[in-house]
Amino acid sequence: MKKLTSRLSIAIAITGIALMTLLSGCEYEFVEPEVGPPPPDVVSFSTDIMPIFNASCNMSGCHAVGAFDPDLSPANAYSSLSDGDYINTANPENSLIYTSMATGSMKSFTNTSEANLVLAWIQKGALNN
Repeated sequence: MKKLTSRLSIAIAITGIALMTLLSGCEYEFVEPEVGPPPPDVVSFSTDIMPIFNASCNMSGCHAVGAFDPDLSPANAYSSLSDGDYINTANPENSLIYTSMATGSMKSFTNTSEANLVLAWIQKGALNN
């Protein structure tokens, strides 16, 4: 009986140590999302959006004429975006052009302010202005 009590005490001690180790290793780290300046009341494709594409998308040749889709060159960007599945005016946050800039493969080539400006442009109807 004494041997059983001793083994039970050891098992309880080991279980307690294991639980304390597991629980002390759990940590939740809250990452504050980046917040850029608010977008302007009017977002122009030619003066607000195209400069973003010119600086980081088509200058490198990645999204230039004959390279990867969408073609974001000045002559073709609007039609390439609007003819494809890149813009979703019904649900702008799900637009492929925005999600790739904000959280996807293009995040490292743009910043939060640029992604938010593209989102605002889509929210305002994605006009060719």
